[in-house]
Amino acid sequence: MVRIRSRDGLQDIRNSLAFAPVLGFKFCILFFFNSFLLFDVACFISCKLTARPGGVNMGLHQKSTRTTGTKDCLGVLPDGILSKIISRLTLKEAVRTSILSKSWRAIWTSHPCLLFDSANILGNKIHSKSMSCCFGEPDRQLQRLHFVEKVDHLMHQRRRGLRIDSLAIHFHLGKEFASHISEWIECAFAKGAEIIDLDLSESCSFKVDNVPLAEFERYTFSCSLLASPNVRCALKHLRLTCCNFDSVPTPGSLASLTTAELRDVNISDQQLENFLLTCLRLENLSLLACTNLVKLKFSCPKFRLKILSIQNCPRLDSIELGPESLTTFEYTGELATFSFKYAPRLTDMYLSFTGHNRQDGVSSALSRFACDIPHLRTLNLVSVLGMKTPELPDKVLNFTNVQELILTVFPFHDEDKFDWIIYVLKTFTSLRSLQLNT
Repeated sequence: MVRIRSRDGLQDIRNSLAFAPVLGFKFCILFFFNSFLLFDVACFISCKLTARPGGVNMGLHQKSTRTTGTKDCLGVLPDGILSKIISRLTLKEAVRTSILSKSWRAIWTSHPCLLFDSANILGNKIHSKSMSCCFGEPDRQLQRLHFVEKVDHLMHQRRRGLRIDSLAIHFHLGKEFASHISEWIECAFAKGAEIIDLDLSESCSFKVDNVPLAEFERYTFSCSLLASPNVRCALKHLRLTCCNFDSVPTPGSLASLTTAELRDVNISDQQLENFLLTCLRLENLSLLACTNLVKLKFSCPKFRLKILSIQNCPRLDSIELGPESLTTFEYTGELATFSFKYAPRLTDMYLSFTGHNRQDGVSSALSRFACDIPHLRTLNLVSVLGMKTPELPDKVLNFTNVQELILTVFPFHDEDKFDWIIYVLKTFTSLRSLQLNT
């Protein structure tokens, strides 16, 4: 019999042998034997499900074949072993285990990670990103109805299960299905979910070629879904894509949140500020293609933000950076007014300016930032049109602490004599590493 091993299983052996002098040889043997046993059973079940003729549709309860006098070997396994086996399968495989044994019909509800996308729920290759296919709006709406119906059925069963670690919904849904989406999120939150990933963009559901997009209202995500008074918040990571945002100013209600990513989310300056006040332990914030942001302020002394990334927010006019904890700032977009009110720990910066005034951004970064960010140690700067055109000041302003400078310059022109490099070498007096990318 061919046994399937995994890297994780081998790592368990290495770890157990490393602690052998402390824990004892017997303990280590039992530890990695148990790891191998779990992997073998999980792989065996996965292969059995894959090989079954016709496959199994998710959410459908099928009667298992009963053989007179046959002992239900799977049903006698301890619950702890069953839960570990299920956790090593994909969600789709876990649901399909309900046909293996009568006692396994509800075992899949212990699966901690819920990923609901077109491949897992609808199970049709035509929905994969690698396929090129066109759907009219009536066909898309039919797919949405099927998707929501099946996820409703799965979540109804999953309510009887144990803790949920993560919930990911990747499908093109709008306001019409708001009550369903909110109910799924509330269920996951109530069961202690640490990760909520909501991607409602069209690209995650349909491969569209020259098909006009139908206008439909977006789903509105409300922070009130994550502020139940009777539930302890365990959420650590929140990712929202292609939706509206509604924040309720309840300070500290999302105290456990450490990472947030908002991509193509309709959120205003005030809504973002209210949101930040609900998650004072937030350390990593990413804002991508959020078109309603104009003037951003991160000056509240209570903020613990360490990493801030802002990319392609076209209406953004000014950014005020003030959290004492900020160490890394990444910015891609048109030149905005930067105000470094108080950022003594800001040491790493990535800047990529776009638009007609991008060269002004390069000039500002190579001059004014020397005074504004005295503790800067790493500067990664992208210039789209070459480095010979920026107007640099006659008076050299020294970056006394920058040790690493990365310049991405393209295209280089044949007549570029690299005169600007002299200014760079004079300005960055403590430079240890200079990297030029073209």
